[in-house]
Amino acid sequence: MKKILVMLAMLLCVAASCFAAEERSTKDIFADPTIADVVITGDQLRVRTHPDLDGYIIKKLNKGTVCKFMNKVEDKNGTDSWIYIIMEDGSVGWVFGAYARIEGTVE
Repeated sequence: MKKILVMLAMLLCVAASCFAAEERSTKDIFADPTIADVVITGDQLRVRTHPDLDGYIIKKLNKGTVCKFMNKVEDKNGTDSWIYIIMEDGSVGWVFGAYARIEGTVE
């Protein structure tokens, strides 16, 4: 019985390592030229918890701040977009796309 438990534990460890996500530091993300930049074009642009004006404000970014692109979605009206960003300090949030410019390729 003990051998079976040891074997099961080993199999579990191997399986878990196969599904482990690659961890990347914020420094690695900002150094990666394949990840598009997001340049803030509005002054004091609010970063929100979710892509809506009802999202809580996490912080405000100054014009010219460079972040990295994570995702983009249309707003609930389908007329504008929200951009999910990661900031240099490692925090993430959503900014209104009309006040941010994506530079680079977004796949």
